[in-house]
Amino acid sequence: MLVIKEGGEKWGLRAGDQVLEVNGYPVRDILDWIFYADSETIGLRIKDKSGKFKQIIIERSSDQEMDIRFEPMVYRHCPNKCLFCFVDQLPAGLRKNLYFKDEDYRLSFLFGNYITLTNLSEDDLRRIITQRLSPLYISVHTTDDSLRGKMLGNPKTPSLLPLMRRLVEGEIVLHTQIVLCPGLNDGFYLRRTVQELSSLYPGVKSLAVVPVGLTKWRRGLYPLRSIEKTDCLELIKKVEGWQRHFRRKIGSGFVWLADEIYLKAEWRPPPLSHYEDFPQLENGVGMWRLFKERWKRISNRLKPATKGEVRLTLVTGRLAHKLMGEVIDDLNKLPKVEAKLIVLSNRLFGEGVTVSGLLSGEGILEGISESKIRSDALFLPPNCLNEDGRFLDDLSPKQMEKELNCQIFFGLEEGLKALSLLREGPLEYSRKEQNLSGNVL
Repeated sequence: MLVIKEGGEKWGLRAGDQVLEVNGYPVRDILDWIFYADSETIGLRIKDKSGKFKQIIIERSSDQEMDIRFEPMVYRHCPNKCLFCFVDQLPAGLRKNLYFKDEDYRLSFLFGNYITLTNLSEDDLRRIITQRLSPLYISVHTTDDSLRGKMLGNPKTPSLLPLMRRLVEGEIVLHTQIVLCPGLNDGFYLRRTVQELSSLYPGVKSLAVVPVGLTKWRRGLYPLRSIEKTDCLELIKKVEGWQRHFRRKIGSGFVWLADEIYLKAEWRPPPLSHYEDFPQLENGVGMWRLFKERWKRISNRLKPATKGEVRLTLVTGRLAHKLMGEVIDDLNKLPKVEAKLIVLSNRLFGEGVTVSGLLSGEGILEGISESKIRSDALFLPPNCLNEDGRFLDDLSPKQMEKELNCQIFFGLEEGLKALSLLREGPLEYSRKEQNLSGNVL
């Protein structure tokens, strides 16, 4: 159901009006609106708040904005009970929306959310293909249907490869991922999954292998273990061999490892060219390398503080502490600048969760307080805030600034500019880097 939230008065629309049809087509949600309302003449069938039906014809120029906002979609709930589900490992007391497990192809198309394809109807499949809802992001984990059903905790899991073939034949591009759980979907099953997915290239455009994330709140859940350094070293060697084969055969490395695997292995990150067009950047694949490349350019433009001494503090999780240590070394070469690094264990989820993006606001506050480091400016990882600009535990940056009595910046580049520690003028990046996420700094 598509309900107007605000706007559209000049077209005769009101808040609370329900859009039933656009140009004769039934409307289910915002995607139907986008698909069917892309014309200069738009015929609407509306049901208003009082229950009356009316017809509205909108005439507009091709570049004229509609300026209509709709009520949020009702998202589909995940039918699975995955053995490794991160939501099941959350402590009590967090924001309510963090406990919602979505499984909605519309969110996959709009925002890159990963889905399992376990709740698609025939109408859904037809709609995806007809409206070209591409690309989609698919959590595969394994192409062995029996093992996949076990991992998803869903005995009614449909056979995966036929679904994927149908989407690919419908010209839908798929990006895929494997959450690797040692002892379950590694070894033979991993090799088979990589081979079978690569046979669908270029419809299946990329595959990311990411390590399972385990928190301290797993009591009563399926026994899983984290990926260790030896696992990571073995995995890197295997995947490098597969990549060489795929580059010769299909012209792409196809399968990529999450940065966490290289960091845990204490392995040098692959070069920028290794990641091609960075198809899995938001999945934590290639951010490490992109950060290093962008920091090189920034470090060459650093300049001394001009208004007295400046004390800077950078906060990171345990996984990236060596990488951020290089940044600290560069900053401390500047006259009148004192930079320090605070490496935090994850107090909310446990020491097994080492990525900076899952640090909580209260955990950061406690860690800084215990360090007794005094700062003029605090730099935090950009990815520890959600889309509403709040930490996992709902703390806001303003609350943190008030508590610490210092400026807070999310990302290095903008913060250094604000503190006048970068020489003026635009920083030069390659076209590839410009097109990628700015969240890495």
